Amino acid sequence: MKVYLSLFVLFFATSYCHAQGLKTTNDSLSYALGQDLASYLKRMEIPINSTILSQAIKDVLDGKSLAFTESQKEEVIRSGMERVTKEKNDKLIKASADFLQKNKQVAGIKETPEGIQYQVIKAGIGPQPSLEDTITVHYKGMLTDGTTFDSSYDRGEPIEITLNEMIEGWKIAVPLMKEGAKYKFFIPHKLGYGERASGPIPAYSTLVFEVELLKVKKVAANETKQTL
Repeated sequence: MKVYLSLFVLFFATSYCHAQGLKTTNDSLSYALGQDLASYLKRMEIPINSTILSQAIKDVLDGKSLAFTESQKEEVIRSGMERVTKEKNDKLIKASADFLQKNKQVAGIKETPEGIQYQVIKAGIGPQPSLEDTITVHYKGMLTDGTTFDSSYDRGEPIEITLNEMIEGWKIAVPLMKEGAKYKFFIPHKLGYGERASGPIPAYSTLVFEVELLKVKKVAANETKQTL
């Protein structure tokens, strides 16, 4: 874990030069590197005690006795990072579960056996799509806090897709609709992007979609046979 030691040294150098002022080009370099390190650590969301961190760096630089052997240090870092990651993920999972539990109490919300919640904004009267059919939809994708991460409305035109190209939640949810309908779906993370982040979508996110099913183009019977 030499990279961690290098980063910690940079962190210590940053603190020192900030207190003394940037008097030389090396001071400026040290501060810039420390600024970069601080941004990196902030993005990782590691609960660092800066006082203890600085003390450890000073002990190493001064050649003092250290709290951990090399192997102990590696184990503490490994287990600590696993713990921090688990705590972060548990918090995200609980937040999504709490949202869905509360949301299912809202009037008009229905739920599929798979756990997808939905609200009928407008009923349709046309055909319902299968996974092989081509559909034209307008949609807006949001996080549970209302942040929009994707929207065909914002782009000014609907998209044409087959449901087989979409996330599992869409494959289950959209076939509930009839052509001309507009629904709002609440898709659990297991049927969305799961435990991985995707662009602006954090890991373990419940996804909220407003979907307007504009057109269903049914696949021809002979085309279906050819794909089986």
